[in-house]
Amino acid sequence: MIKSFFKLIRWQNLVLIAVSMIFIRYFVILPGLHIQPAGGMKMLNFVLLILASVFIAAGGYLLNDITDKDVDQYNKPGKNKVEKFGNEKTVIKLYWIFTAAGIVAGSLVSIAMHHADYSLIFILTAGLLWFYTKRYQCQPLVGNIVVAFLSALSFGLVWLFEFVHIFSYTSHLEAFKEYFVSTNKMVAIYMGFAFLVSLAREIVKDIEDYSGDDRFGCRTFAVAFGTGAAKTLGIAVLLSGFLFSGFVQYYFFKNDFMSLYYFFYAIDILFFLNVVRLIKSEERKHFKMLSSHLKVLMTAGILSMILCYFSLLYAN
Repeated sequence: MIKSFFKLIRWQNLVLIAVSMIFIRYFVILPGLHIQPAGGMKMLNFVLLILASVFIAAGGYLLNDITDKDVDQYNKPGKNKVEKFGNEKTVIKLYWIFTAAGIVAGSLVSIAMHHADYSLIFILTAGLLWFYTKRYQCQPLVGNIVVAFLSALSFGLVWLFEFVHIFSYTSHLEAFKEYFVSTNKMVAIYMGFAFLVSLAREIVKDIEDYSGDDRFGCRTFAVAFGTGAAKTLGIAVLLSGFLFSGFVQYYFFKNDFMSLYYFFYAIDILFFLNVVRLIKSEERKHFKMLSSHLKVLMTAGILSMILCYFSLLYAN
């Protein structure tokens, strides 16, 4: 039961979300602003921000499992997560519990930082996940873009709340003002990277699940325009990621972030290899494997933040 529960909420993805938020704060934002962790937002607020993101994401996965139950049963006979866990009503209850907990955690950190209106971010995120599973998921490309946007959002949230904390102290603001532009660029780089890789992975997953989606009337891009067109789109997104990586490398080289510059050659290679794999993929098992390879690419991007720490810390 416990094992089925963790599979249901995609615990690996939740860990990746938490780690990416920790890394973007401690390896990108804080060293980018040249401040110590004690000078940023309070630890309790940061933990609440992570919990809000993780809980809302877990709720989204649970709702997706319920909505996709028939499709998953067709595509993966005997491996349906909801059926393995047991009661569908229990899964629905868990969805509401996780989603409510995420909104409460997000509201608490918003109130603690004197911006209660920011609670709307978490309410709207939960609402967007609900609309995604109920409506957007089966619309060509719309659902893919929603998921990619939410993947990038976790990076932006940490930067937003850290900025709010610093802005609250006018004496701090002048001291860190000169570093805001470069930090903005670094956060934007990782948000763009997360968006492109997530978008490519979602397109690949749609091709992988083509048969079940088509059978149950889910009009994904692959179903609406064919798997060939979906492959072409996926290749275009991955090539965009490859070009984006090259542009980022130029930025790193220009700013003398040499460790990041050299590391991103590995990112270039991974993008290129995934383009080749997608071109060659024909069977469902190939697309499933490619989806795993894209997760490796995402992980490599997150790990590069460790090098970012040293590059930013000793800059200027």
